[in-house]
Amino acid sequence: MNNVYLIDKPEGLTSFDIVRIVRKELGIKRVGHTGTLDPFATGLLIVCTGNFTRLADYFHRYLKTYRAVFVFGEFRDTDDVTGRVIKEFPLLKIPPKQIEHTLKTFEGEIEQLPPFISAKKVNGERLYNLNREVRKVNPEKAKVFVKEIKILSYNFPKLEVEITCGTGTYIRSIARDLGEKLNCGCYVESLRRVSIGNYNVENAVKTDNLKPIPHKDILYHLDAVVPEEKILEKIYAGNEVYIANFDIHTEKVRVFTPFFKELVSICSAKRKENGIMLKPEKVFVQRGK
Repeated sequence: MNNVYLIDKPEGLTSFDIVRIVRKELGIKRVGHTGTLDPFATGLLIVCTGNFTRLADYFHRYLKTYRAVFVFGEFRDTDDVTGRVIKEFPLLKIPPKQIEHTLKTFEGEIEQLPPFISAKKVNGERLYNLNREVRKVNPEKAKVFVKEIKILSYNFPKLEVEITCGTGTYIRSIARDLGEKLNCGCYVESLRRVSIGNYNVENAVKTDNLKPIPHKDILYHLDAVVPEEKILEKIYAGNEVYIANFDIHTEKVRVFTPFFKELVSICSAKRKENGIMLKPEKVFVQRGK
């Protein structure tokens, strides 16, 4: 059962809780998600089943958009509303222009320190296990990409923002670092992932009403081809194939059965005279199935 589901994760559940629920609902074991959301966070979670669990790396390449409410005046050990207060500051209103200017410093490629309590691994262990009671292990900074931060509303001490960023970016870290730069403390009160690439949470479903997206909408940014049956048979077997009179605009190509009904393979593609050569990277359907 190879499918992709857009799920609106509720507050209080982990991403793996969603995987367990989907396994139970569908009665299958091979289920995985393409990007962790914290338990207190809500919003879009892409879940893949069957051989499509091998698509996770491709989905990681899409930019993600979050809406968050930051609260000034405190640092918390988790950098979010679920943590304990570790430092308080006087509530002195910060000018909007100062906040806007400081947020701009987080755009682009930046070095970011992950939260001390997070799913980030250090020596094979999750930080939330290593630093559960006290901070014992310091994570290393990582390079991340933040495309844009928009201020949606500001009613001190709360700031609502929309952040578009690459995989591996922690919104909690942006809040914490904003509080450090402004010397006022800051944490995330609420967090919602609203989109991953062109996939929007408005099109997501609940776990009690699972419905997969059409295969033709999977990895929409890649060119697609529907070859004739004899070529499909070669791709099922993992063999390189030539397709005449076809052009491409992407380095990888999706291969479908007729009418784009079923995604068969992701292939690397090269232009050749009057056509293209496809080399299967991942094959999701076995021969004759």
